Amino acid sequence: MKNGILAGALLILAVINMSCGNNKNKAAVIEEKSVAVTISQVKIGSIVIQKTYTGTIEGFKQANIYASIPEAVVDLPIPKGSRVESGQSVIVLDKNGPTSRYTQAYAQFIDAKDNYEKMGRLYQQGAISEQTYNSIKTGFEIAQANFAAARQQVELTSPISGTLTDLAVNTGDYAPVGVPLATVAQIDRMRMTIFVESRGAAFIRKGQNSKILVDISGQNSNEFDGIVSEVSASADPATRMFRVEVQFNNTDHMARPGMFARAIVAIMELNNVLVVPKESVFSVEGIFKVFKLDGDRVRELTIGTGESTQDLVQIVSGLKIGDSVVTLGRTSVVDGSLVRVTAEPGSQSNQ
Repeated sequence: MKNGILAGALLILAVINMSCGNNKNKAAVIEEKSVAVTISQVKIGSIVIQKTYTGTIEGFKQANIYASIPEAVVDLPIPKGSRVESGQSVIVLDKNGPTSRYTQAYAQFIDAKDNYEKMGRLYQQGAISEQTYNSIKTGFEIAQANFAAARQQVELTSPISGTLTDLAVNTGDYAPVGVPLATVAQIDRMRMTIFVESRGAAFIRKGQNSKILVDISGQNSNEFDGIVSEVSASADPATRMFRVEVQFNNTDHMARPGMFARAIVAIMELNNVLVVPKESVFSVEGIFKVFKLDGDRVRELTIGTGESTQDLVQIVSGLKIGDSVVTLGRTSVVDGSLVRVTAEPGSQSNQ
C-alpha cells in the first residue's frame, strides 16, 4: 500500500517537472524578439577631408600709418570709418614741436623758391650764366625735397585709397614712434592668411574654393565664400608650415580688419573608395567594428578604416561592396541578434 502511494507521488512529480521544462523552453522561444534596425550598403564613393584654420582678416590692400617723430597730435581731419583717398592727410602733428623740422624747412623752401624764380628771369634775359642758373635750380630742388620730407613727418598721409578702419590716437596725444597710429584698408574684398602643414599644402591649389567663418556678432559666425589666392612654394624654415592666402568678397562691409575668422579648406580628396555611414562604425578598445547583416541576424565584424568625414568612413578591409551594415539601432543589438530590417539596402543614400 505504502509502495503504491510512493510510486504515485513520484509519478506526479515527474509529470510536473516535464511540464515545467516544456514551459521554460516555450518561454525561451517567446523571449527572442527581433530588433528593428536600419541598414546601409557598403558603396563606392568619395571622401573630401576638410580642415579648419584660424587667423585674423585684413583688407585686400591694407596700410598702417606710423609717425617718424614723437610730436603731439593737433588734428584728425578724417573720422574713423570714413573714406580716405591716397595721399590724403589722416593725422596732423605739431609743426612747431621740438623735433619737427617743418618751420625751418618751409622757410628755406620759400627763400629758395623766390631766388630760383628771380634767377630764372635773369637767366632768360641773359644776365647770368647757365652754370649759375643750374646751381640756383639745384639749391631750390634740394630745399623743395627737404620741405616735402619735413611735411610728411607732421602730415601723416595714407599711401592707398580705402576706409579708415582704425585710429589709435586722439587729439592731444603724443604720437609714439614705430607703433601703428591708423589703418587704412580696402574692405570691399578681404584676405586671410593661414599656415598649412605639408600634407595639406600638397593638395591645396590656387583658385580652390573655401569657406570663411567670421565672428562678427559674437553669437553666430557669418559665412563667406572664399577662394585660395596664393600658396607659398616653400615652407617656413622655422615652422615647416606653408603660407596660404584666402580671399573673399565683403561688399556689405560686415567684416572688418582684425576680426577673428576660421577658414575651412579641403586638404585631401579620395575618389572611388569603399565608404559606409559614420554612424555604422563603433570602437571597442580602439578596434573599429560594424554589425554586418547575415540573413536575419547580425554579426559583429572587425574592420580596417582609413580617412573619415562628418558623415562617411573609408573602409580599407573587412567589408566589400554590397555588404549591408547596421546604422540606426546599432546600440540595441549584439553579435548574433535577430533583426528586422526597416529600410532595405540602397534605400538610403551615402553621400
